Amino acid sequence: MFTIFRGGIAAVVWTLLVGIQNLATAQTPEPGLERFYVGTYSGRIYVSSLNLGTESFGAISNAVTTTDPSFLAFSRNREFVYSVNEGPGTVSAFSVNQTNGTLKLLNSRSSSGGAPAHIVVDASGKNVLVANYNGGSVVVFPIQSDGKLGISTSKVQHPAGANAHCVTMDAANRFAFVCDKGLNQVRSYLFDPAAGTLTTNTTLITPLTKGSGPRHMAFEPEYKRAYVICELSSTVVGFNYDATNGILTPFQTNSTLPSGGFGGNTTAEIVVHPSGKFVYGSNRGHNTIVVYSVNAADGTLTLIQHQKTGATPRSFAIDPTGAFCIVAGQNSNDIRLYTIDQQTGLLTDTGKKLTASSPVCILPFLLRPPQPAITLSASGNALELNLGNALNMLTYQLYRSPSLNFGTNWTVLTTGAPGQTNFMLPKSLEPEFFQAGVLTNY
Repeated sequence: MFTIFRGGIAAVVWTLLVGIQNLATAQTPEPGLERFYVGTYSGRIYVSSLNLGTESFGAISNAVTTTDPSFLAFSRNREFVYSVNEGPGTVSAFSVNQTNGTLKLLNSRSSSGGAPAHIVVDASGKNVLVANYNGGSVVVFPIQSDGKLGISTSKVQHPAGANAHCVTMDAANRFAFVCDKGLNQVRSYLFDPAAGTLTTNTTLITPLTKGSGPRHMAFEPEYKRAYVICELSSTVVGFNYDATNGILTPFQTNSTLPSGGFGGNTTAEIVVHPSGKFVYGSNRGHNTIVVYSVNAADGTLTLIQHQKTGATPRSFAIDPTGAFCIVAGQNSNDIRLYTIDQQTGLLTDTGKKLTASSPVCILPFLLRPPQPAITLSASGNALELNLGNALNMLTYQLYRSPSLNFGTNWTVLTTGAPGQTNFMLPKSLEPEFFQAGVLTNY
């Protein structure tokens, strides 16, 4: 494997070679590997991995020891990790050792509020936005060229009784939405990434039913709709989204619990599947992941499953491929792995789990994508080339060469559309070899 760069985007090219003469696959492809970080209440950030072929975790180890590093976020280039530290009320920046995943503290700053609960890096990669739970405020910190956090550039303070719980950015990086559990509101702010500032949107407040306790919010992949999970009422509320004005309009409310309810439950995390076909939420107390199917026409949800988890599933993540759900059991001190049926969205417990002390956040990323397998077939005056072991989230390129040479004689033949795995080539091509590469900033 070697890496080339075009236009600042890394193109990872595998030496999976197929000769036009024999129309055969060159070798068995490797399945791909992910790495994920785990924020905790135990004074450390863990790091582990997930093998996509064997559906199993790698060893878990301590990436760094720090104070109360609960929620985590990546820089856009994944060279840095940022954490909120609830106990001391700080925000920290860490550099990533690309070889083994260990973290090194760069600097920390006061979050300018109490018990920071959530952190996000904006789409420009220039700013970190933090929600302070105690007192209810949102603060912006610029990211410096060396990955460190600069002095805050903006702070918005919510009214008395506020508990800001998360910040969610829209697709255009123009609006920032803040779920405020204490005020039973989602508040909308205009965001300027160049200046790192937040200003009040004309339509500032989206109210929720009293006693709901909105906690986390997630957009579907096209950003036409958003879903908010409410901690106190154990509900998920669906909203239509007007991207022009940053306005949310509710259209449905669903319970996260079975009919008849369940006493003592609170919800935590909500995630939309990368396909947009399913929505997942965590129930603490009932100790399940609730699964909904999504009506593609109007975004309405239909409950289809309650998957049992460890104790107090505070956080979980759908891995980047959409094939797995990784769940952190805060009180069972474990991390469990579930497969996702791509047709139905249903979860299946693999029985695989890791031991981790008080895990509260899962942050996965694709470390090495699955190696595409090339097959060729002749059809009339064309050659049909198909990529197996591919992912819909990636964009593939084909390279050509008249000889099996790992020098500089490989040239780009074509670049597919995102997720494209089938290519038609002219049969008049001279005998040559092909490579499949991934063109992406994953």
